[in-house]
Amino acid sequence: MKKKPRIRVLVVDDSAFIRQYLKDIINHTEDLEVVATAADPLKAIPILKKTEVDVVTLDVEMPNMDGLDFLRYLMKFHPLPVIMISSWTQANSNLAVQALSLGAVDVVAKPTLGMLSGMEKIKAEIIRKIRTAAQASLLRSPLVAELSDSPTLLPKSEGLKITTDKIIAIGASTGGTVALTEVCKQLHPDVPGLLIIQHLPAMFTSSFANSLNQSTRIRVKEAEDGEQITSGLALVVPGDRSLTIQKSGAKYLAKLGPKLKDSIYNPSIDHTLFSVAQVAHVNAMGIILTGMGDDGAAGLKAMRDKGAYTICQDEKTSVIYGMPQKAWEYKAAVKQVPLSKVADEIHRWAGIK
Repeated sequence: MKKKPRIRVLVVDDSAFIRQYLKDIINHTEDLEVVATAADPLKAIPILKKTEVDVVTLDVEMPNMDGLDFLRYLMKFHPLPVIMISSWTQANSNLAVQALSLGAVDVVAKPTLGMLSGMEKIKAEIIRKIRTAAQASLLRSPLVAELSDSPTLLPKSEGLKITTDKIIAIGASTGGTVALTEVCKQLHPDVPGLLIIQHLPAMFTSSFANSLNQSTRIRVKEAEDGEQITSGLALVVPGDRSLTIQKSGAKYLAKLGPKLKDSIYNPSIDHTLFSVAQVAHVNAMGIILTGMGDDGAAGLKAMRDKGAYTICQDEKTSVIYGMPQKAWEYKAAVKQVPLSKVADEIHRWAGIK
């Protein structure tokens, strides 16, 4: 039997220690190999011109050209799946969100203290994310503009407190930050309340919510316990937390819980969608966007069984077709739609013209 080719990785990092460490753990993984390393982006460019590369791991702070500038260059001239590996902190987590919006497939938080022991702890995460990134279909996925180049937007409805018996839950993973940005930019300010369940570490979800809030006509924020879900408001489930909903009269309330011990996904799309199915029934809409794995498929099926309207993103526009494919195979989704048509489906279901 012919052996499957290894996933070819280019490591770009100004730290010689990190370059060697990543090279060691990648080359000791049977299906991966480092084809080259570079100390900065300017040294990486000639390598890319002559070497076939499947995935790039990229640091942010480097000499000559920083990682975000290099990411912009790659997405414009030589699109490749990129994983940002850097010392993210709460203070600069907005850089991680910006990297995802520019086209990075994923981010990894590099430890700042106890470097060797810390890197050992994220070894499995790095390998898993490289494998996932190698499957990304970047050329088929529309990229949003840089956050700083966003067009002038209409004023937000700051005081919207219209209660509604309709609710929308959207789940996404790999490639989801770009997909969610595209969808949310198209939404009417009076759209029913939304729950956004995006697989992201805890340190990134607040920054992601803030970036969405800056680029859309709806209000977007990280969910708080007991918060009312109202028209024109999207709540992003915090990383490493769980979220369910409760109904009080015509109002829906977000209930935050601890990290789920029996789930590899936190936040868990399934967990939230099961709750929406039980509480909202026919007054709910469920959506599964791009992502690796099957999180959300069972929850979406529960929603459909309760009469909710359910859709998933199509293969052509998905960065990773894993989650939408499972939702479709489970007959959890009524239809598959291109990313550019998701907002139209929301408006049609909500009766917004």
